[in-house]
Amino acid sequence: MAALTTIATVVGAGMSVAGFLGQQDAREEQQEASERMASERRTQYANEQKRAEIQNVRAARQQIRQQRMAAASIIGRGATTGTLGSSGVAGGVASTGSQMAGNLGYMSDIADVNTAQGESSQRFASAEQQAGQAAGDYQMFGAIGSLGGTIFERSGGWTSVFGGNKGTPENARAS
Repeated sequence: MAALTTIATVVGAGMSVAGFLGQQDAREEQQEASERMASERRTQYANEQKRAEIQNVRAARQQIRQQRMAAASIIGRGATTGTLGSSGVAGGVASTGSQMAGNLGYMSDIADVNTAQGESSQRFASAEQQAGQAAGDYQMFGAIGSLGGTIFERSGGWTSVFGGNKGTPENARAS
């Protein structure tokens, strides 16, 4: 019977060690995957930022084009009606410039908000990576504790520490 107990103890300890090592491998894989995700998130942010810049330039050029066409239309009408030098034509042309400036200011504000959103997304990805690493560390230390507990119990537990049949530290203090 003692040989069977010894074999069971060795097998149990071996399984604990194997489980612990497996958990460590999984934790390392989880950490590597988390780092790859964070790296890809940074790349994604950089690409989104480039796309936004291209779109902003295109939209700004479109605003300038529209302003120039509107101003040309007003000047053309003034020329055909004989009012080219009038205050109405000058005011109309100035108004198109003012509208363009307002639109460009709005576009700049939206670009700032989009940049802030991208930066926030970047910080979120970083925090998510840290959370993944903390979860991996939690699992690792849980596995170490479990392995230690298994070894402690297999080696006789509290009975071996306090001797006899006292069992636990609480029982040892009571006697």
